[in-house]
Amino acid sequence: MCRLPSLCVWASAALLIATTAAEARPERIRAGHSYYSDDFSVVGVVRDLADEKNFEEVYQSYRYYEAVYDDRDRVVTFKQIERGEVVREDRYRYTGDAAAPVEHVVKTPGRPPERTQLDPPG
Repeated sequence: MCRLPSLCVWASAALLIATTAAEARPERIRAGHSYYSDDFSVVGVVRDLADEKNFEEVYQSYRYYEAVYDDRDRVVTFKQIERGEVVREDRYRYTGDAAAPVEHVVKTPGRPPERTQLDPPG
């Protein structure tokens, strides 16, 4: 039980903000740079990091994920890495300012790329 209610409220708020920040993509994404996580989410056909982590936190894991974004914070490349090897790579192509991709290419070792043309937004 907290004896200073206002202090407890501030401490709870700080903890919530710290937790939220730790479980989100970076606030400022640098286009063309790689970001990493040990979890991912899917919205439509786009795979994205569930929570960004430092490479040092994930590289020793059995499985981790790498994402590269464009200058509009859209995923352009998403890789699934297991035991240090890329086992799946998703590439997305966008037109203009559209949030949804118009093309999705999946590459897996030993198989030809699977290319899907998607309906343009709007």
